[in-house]
This record gives sequence, C-alpha cells and structure tokens, in this order.
Amino acid sequence: MRGLFGESIICWRLRMLAASIAALLLAACSPVAKERRLGDLLFFPQHLSAYVQADTAHRPLLPTDRQERMQLGFRRRFLAPWQPGWSKWQGKDFFAIGKWLLDAPVYGSNREPLPMSLRRQWLFLCDEQAFPSADYPAITVHAANLRGVPARQPVFYNPALPGEGFPFDYLQYSSLPAGTPVRVRHRSADGCWLLVETEAMFGWIPAPDVAPVDEACIDMYAAAPWRVVIADGVPLRDEYGEVLAVASLGSVWPQAQPGQVLVPVRGEGGRAELRSAGLREVDGPVFPLSLTPASIADLGERLLGNPYDWGGQFGSRDCSATLRDLFACFGLYLPRNSAAQARQGVRLELASLTATEKASVIRLRAVPWLTLVHMPGHIMLYVGEFNGQPAFLHTLWGLRIRERGGVEGRYPVGRTVITGWRPGDELDSLLRPEGVLLNRIQTLVLLDQEAGE
Repeated sequence: MRGLFGESIICWRLRMLAASIAALLLAACSPVAKERRLGDLLFFPQHLSAYVQADTAHRPLLPTDRQERMQLGFRRRFLAPWQPGWSKWQGKDFFAIGKWLLDAPVYGSNREPLPMSLRRQWLFLCDEQAFPSADYPAITVHAANLRGVPARQPVFYNPALPGEGFPFDYLQYSSLPAGTPVRVRHRSADGCWLLVETEAMFGWIPAPDVAPVDEACIDMYAAAPWRVVIADGVPLRDEYGEVLAVASLGSVWPQAQPGQVLVPVRGEGGRAELRSAGLREVDGPVFPLSLTPASIADLGERLLGNPYDWGGQFGSRDCSATLRDLFACFGLYLPRNSAAQARQGVRLELASLTATEKASVIRLRAVPWLTLVHMPGHIMLYVGEFNGQPAFLHTLWGLRIRERGGVEGRYPVGRTVITGWRPGDELDSLLRPEGVLLNRIQTLVLLDQEAGE
C-alpha cells in the first residue's frame, strides 16, 4: 500500500507539473498576457508624476476666481434636484427605452435571447400611464445603480459580436454614491423601485436605497462647508464604529465639524437623517482642492490600474466616470457620459481633419491636465508629453483588431492606463485606419478657457 501510495503521489506531482507548464504556455498566448506587452504600456510610464514638470508642479492651472466660480457652479448643479419644481428631462425621455427593449435583438446573462415575456413584465412595472406618481426631494442612503427599467438583470446585444456582451449591459445607465441628491419622479407598479433624476442622469433605483429629505437637511447641505473624498473605499464610521457608508474618490460630504462629516441614513418613518461620521483630513480634505498639475497627478495616480467598469455597475469606472470623479475633487463639473463631456468648455472640432492635421492641432492647442480628447464612445485626458510623444490618461476597454479568419474582435486592455494616440500600432491585427485612436479623435475640449475668450 505504501508503495502504491508513494507512486500515486509521484504521478500526481508529475501531472501537476505538466498542468503548470501547460498553464504557463496558455498564459503566454492569452489576451491578458498579450495586453501586458502592449507597446504603449511599456513606452509610456504608468505613473502620472512622470508627466509633471518640476517648475510648474504646484502652479495653479486656473485663476483663483475662475476655480471659485466653477466650484460654486458644481455645488449648484449637485443640489439642483432639491429645488422646488426642478426637472431636467421630460416624461418621454424616461420611457423611450420601452420601444427599443421590445424591438432590439437583445440577450440575457445566460447568452440566450431575452424572452419577450420578461421584457413586457419590466415595461409593466414602469407603469408609464401613471407617470408622474411622485415629485419630492430625496437622497441616496446607499450606493445604487441607475437602471433603464426597474430590474437588476442585465441586457446585452449579441455577445458573439465584437465589443458586445459583458460588461456592456444596456440597462445600466450609471451609478450613484451614497449621499447623492435626487428628485423622485415616479414609482414602479409594485412600489419596489423609484425613478429618480440627478443633475447628470436619470434611472430606476431600489426604493430602500433612497430616503426623502426635509428642509433642515437641504439647508444643512447648502450652508455647510464640504469635504471631498480623495480615495476609494473610505469607510465613514459613527462614534460606535458602525460603517454608515463607504465613500469613493470624488464624492462630497457636508462637514459637521473638523474631522467629521454628515452621512444620510434612513431614519424614523423612512425619512433621511444626518448622522456624524469620522473622516480623516488625509482621506477627505476641504472641497475643492487646489487645481495644480501635481494635485491632479496625485489623484489620477490613485485611479491608474482600476478595472474598466461600464456604467459603474461594480463600483469602479468607465472612461467618462474616471474623468468626472477626478475633476469633481477640484470643483470642476463634468457630465456623466463622454458625449456630454465633449460639449463642455471651449471645443475644437477635428472630425474633418486628417490624422496629421489632428496631431498638429493637439500639439499646438492642447493644455496638459486641462484638455479632454473625445472620439465617439470614448474620452481621454491629455497629460503632456513623454520623450516628445503626447500622452493621455483614459479608462480603455480594448482596441479594435482583426481576428484570425477575418472577423473583427477586441484586444483587451480593460483598465485605466496612460497611452499615446496610437496604442497597439505594433500589432499586425490592429484594424486600420478605424482602430487607430488618432484617426477617431473628433473634438478637443479646452477646460482652461471659457466661451467668448
């Protein structure tokens, strides 16, 4: 028996060794391993301090009065849903998804066509005929996803198509951190979901994630100084050590007193109550931060490497959310999606230019740390040059490539990185010209300028 047992151990070890070698060989051919060798990720330093010039590192990027105006505008927009009668969208906007949901060839999480019975059930829960069944100011008491219909289940286009399937859930509109002012406009037919508006987006969220606010709460938010969280995953604990919320980078909180902020919780009768929680200065300085190259680089560094997350459904960020949360720390408001962000500031339209002409305009006009670079479905931040090559911070899902057999595919990146304007140029499989980012760039957004300058 001992001999047999010893022999079986040897065989097991040999099998494990063979499996390990096979795994290493497979990993060497896997998309993840290939992505790690992407030329731009080797050429461009993946830390933002490399793009900060020593002589201007702590020099304000905007005049003090302009940043002050911007942060006042940020506060006004953030609190706008609490203004009496405020609404940014019309009823038809909230329910436009209905026709698409009935007609589109969409799939569920099981990669099977979404049953028509389920689509109709979701639209029944929307109860469009009863809209609006509510109109009151409220606040999120938990982090919540904004959904296109009152349902948690994802909806995808055909996962076999390039750039479709996970994580591109077309019912995921956005996500909201705890402590976000909203306006409740409607209830689902079963009362389990609420249709809410924020200053940037609308959607359905679970009813327990929202609580109505009274005038005292509204006045407290308006009058108090704010703190801004500059890291992800910061627990806000009350005096008993209970975690009231987990704050993320870019979220703002009214200050109760030095070292403490006010956190909304669901109180008696379901209404919001504000409770004090500790927030260290190192995690939550006074809002807004001074806008300098060094300060943007420091916060951007904390986002580098974060996984791509369409609509923030799993607590991370996509391309537009990365920039929105980054600039929120400085009191600069950006909308939620890339197309809307491209309409901010002073715009330079590049769509009609050749790639060479686009490159010339970017080199001439782009201001490091204050220029957004937009293309359909994607947006980046220009951070300067490295060894004479323009560099961009962005949260990138992947690059368009031609797979074996001639079908279009994706070369996965899936995180926040620094690249140039031609990432993947060394790949034989990169689709050309449409897969080259420089060719797709359409707009520069100059955040350092105001219309009329």
